[in-house]
Amino acid sequence: MSLELWTLVIGIVTAMSCALCGCLLLVNGKALVSEGLSHAVLPGLAVAFWYLGDYNSPLLIVSAAASGLFMVWCTELLQRTGLLDSDAALGLVFAGMFSLGILFISNFLKQTHFHADCILDGNLAIAALDRFEIAGWDLGPFSWVVMLAILIAQLLFILVCYKELKVALFDPELGNRFGLRPQMFQLGWLTIVSLTTVAAFNVAGSVLIVGLMIAPPAAAYLVTNRLHSFLVVSVGVGIVSAITGFYGALSLDVAPTGPIASAAGLVFLFILLFSPRNGLLANRWLLWRRNRESLDCLVLQWIEDGVKLDPFLMPGKLGRRSSWDLALKRLLNDSLVEKHADGYRLTFPGRKKLAAMIDQLQS
Repeated sequence: MSLELWTLVIGIVTAMSCALCGCLLLVNGKALVSEGLSHAVLPGLAVAFWYLGDYNSPLLIVSAAASGLFMVWCTELLQRTGLLDSDAALGLVFAGMFSLGILFISNFLKQTHFHADCILDGNLAIAALDRFEIAGWDLGPFSWVVMLAILIAQLLFILVCYKELKVALFDPELGNRFGLRPQMFQLGWLTIVSLTTVAAFNVAGSVLIVGLMIAPPAAAYLVTNRLHSFLVVSVGVGIVSAITGFYGALSLDVAPTGPIASAAGLVFLFILLFSPRNGLLANRWLLWRRNRESLDCLVLQWIEDGVKLDPFLMPGKLGRRSSWDLALKRLLNDSLVEKHADGYRLTFPGRKKLAAMIDQLQS
């Protein structure tokens, strides 16, 4: 395959892995852990490289993942004291660990090629150049092989432990009663999240990792509230974001990391506006319909009770004069109300409509 196509494939696999991680972090109320992990892995990476001196050693991933788990453990330890909430504890720990990583690199890895772009943007544009070969066989880019292995591990973990994960995420107390040890499943998933963050660190950088772990799951949460659909939609949003951002980067002639993260944010905003379940426009439409039905019900009830509809007095009770006029006109056009010499009366369909509205309001 061409270099461009390999870069796109790496971006898609990374987006899928990050989206799956973000789903279970989001439903567990730990979405910002992705931000902390993308920074807290730096000390583990720096110390492991200083000791090993090899960029491609798998022990770098192990050390960085251990650093991420240490951040999670310290955060929960501070939270259990009751002196700090979860966000404050997380911000304190990951900022401190990131600072320690920078200090370590500044003092012990001065001759190493290291700068802020490596952390923020990653190397997605050139990730396809680093090939993975075994016995002369080219298996593709090293980043693709690593991220694909992480994705397979995630899928296996979810498929094998799906029921246990549901209990651990949504009802840990029930899991403890059945002896499922939900803390162990959460620790296992956080380990996979930490490994994913480390594996994607060189490819995506912290900006894209956080964007793909938060935006696709947040968009999927607006569409469905079922866990399996939530996972599928989140992965789909990640794939769309990777493809859209990649070709946007090609047209703008820029590195793909920023456009992919921006595309994820734009997809989220689109779903936030137009989602039929929780979109802003859908909610506004539903609110408008409820207000209109309530106004119709009120007018029908007043007519049924024999209240005289004085056009100069009623608007103060119903709201704007235009709302009263539109409601009465709508009821007349729908043949729910008839105008007589002594006022207005409900028709038979109008009485049925009023009874149905009252039953709906009381239910």
